[in-house]
Amino acid sequence: MTAVLPNLFKGIALVIDNSIGKESEIDKILANITASGGHYISMAALPADDYDLEHLSRVSFFIMDWNLKDDDLEPGVKLPDAVQKEMAAENIAFLKRLSGNRHAPVFIFTNEVPDTVVEYLSADPELLRSIEESHILVKSKADVMDKLYEVLEEWAKETPSVLTLKSWERGYLRAANDLFIDLHNRTTYWPVLMWQTFSDDEVPPEFEMAKLLNRLVESRMGPLELDLKPYLNAAEERRKADEAKYRESMYKVLEGERFLREERLTKELYAPGDLFAFPVDDGTSYWLNLRAECDCLRGGSDLELYLLKAQPVLDAEAKIDPKFGTFLGEKDNEAIIFAMVGGTTFSIKFKDMKIKTLKQIGKQSGERVGRLLPPFITRVQQRYAAYVERPGLPRIPAAMRIEEQAA
Repeated sequence: MTAVLPNLFKGIALVIDNSIGKESEIDKILANITASGGHYISMAALPADDYDLEHLSRVSFFIMDWNLKDDDLEPGVKLPDAVQKEMAAENIAFLKRLSGNRHAPVFIFTNEVPDTVVEYLSADPELLRSIEESHILVKSKADVMDKLYEVLEEWAKETPSVLTLKSWERGYLRAANDLFIDLHNRTTYWPVLMWQTFSDDEVPPEFEMAKLLNRLVESRMGPLELDLKPYLNAAEERRKADEAKYRESMYKVLEGERFLREERLTKELYAPGDLFAFPVDDGTSYWLNLRAECDCLRGGSDLELYLLKAQPVLDAEAKIDPKFGTFLGEKDNEAIIFAMVGGTTFSIKFKDMKIKTLKQIGKQSGERVGRLLPPFITRVQQRYAAYVERPGLPRIPAAMRIEEQAA
C-alpha cells in the first residue's frame, strides 16, 4: 500500500506510548510516519508536572496512548476501575496543561475501547469542548496503523478550525522566515537598532518590538491556501438544528474577533480601547479609554486616561440594517460596537469624557474588563475625532421640510 504523504501535518510528531518496540500496532504507526517522510519524538510516559511544555511548542501534532500503565493489555480489554480512574486523572491533567501551552491537535490512539476514553474526557468541563469540536480525536490503534496520514488528513478536512490553524501556521512560518532572512542580510544588528529607537522614544521596547515583528510578518504573508466554502452548508445546518446555541457561539466568536479579556492582557500596560467597569448604585458603569497608545505606554500610576462612557444597547439586533449589516440610526455623537463583550452591544458616547488617573480609577474600585481591538477602536477614534472637529452648519429652512409644508 502506498503511504499517504503528509500535507497539513508536516513536521515533528510527539508520540507518548510505553509500548513502542513491544507492540505491533504502535510500531506500525511509527513506521508509517517514517515511510511518509515524517519524523517523531517518542516518550514512554507523560512529561513530569514540572516539565516546561514550551519545549514542545513546535510539535506539529501529538499522538498519545491512553493506557500508559499496562503495556500488555490486549485490545478491547478494560483495566480495573480504580486503575482506570487514576490513569484518566493523570491523562486529563496533562491534556489540560498541554492545551494551555500548545494549540495543536491531539490524537489518542489506544487499545482501550474508544468510547470509554471519550466518556472520561467528556466528563471534564474543560475538555468537553475539545471533544465536541474535534480538537482531540480518539481512535483504536488497529484502525490507524499503516494509514496514519490518511486518517489525519481526512479528519482535518472535517474540522475547519484545525484546517485553518495548520494552513495559517504554514503561511506564517514562511513569512517569518522570509522576514528574518531579509533583515539579517542587511545587518545582524537590525533588532538592536530598532530597540535603541524604541528606548529613545521612552516606550517599552519589548512591546514595540513585538508590534513591529507582527506588522512585518503580516506584510509578507500571502493569501492562505484555504477554502472553507465546503463547510458553509454544514454551518447552516448547525444553525437550523439549534438556533439559540448557534447564536451563543456566534456571540463568542465575535467577541474573540474584537475584544480581548483582561486575563489575556499584560498587567500595568494600558492602551486605547481599554474598557473599565465601575460599581454604581444601579449596577455597573462602563468607560472606554481613548488616549493615544504612545501616551499610555509612557505613564505610571499618575497616567491620565481619557474615558468615554460605554452604554449597553438594548435590542441591538433590531437596529441592524438587513442589507448592509450596519447600524440604523447611529448618530454623529456615538460609535456602536456590536457584540463587544459577553454578547452585549455598546454605544460609545462622545459627549461625556472623564479624565481619570490610574490611581483614581483604583480608588473608585474601577477594574479593567479588557480591550477593544483594531479596527474597532480605530473606528471609535476616527468618529470621535470627526465629532470634536465638526463644523456648525445652519439648519435647512423650515419651509423646505415636507412635514412643515404639509402642516
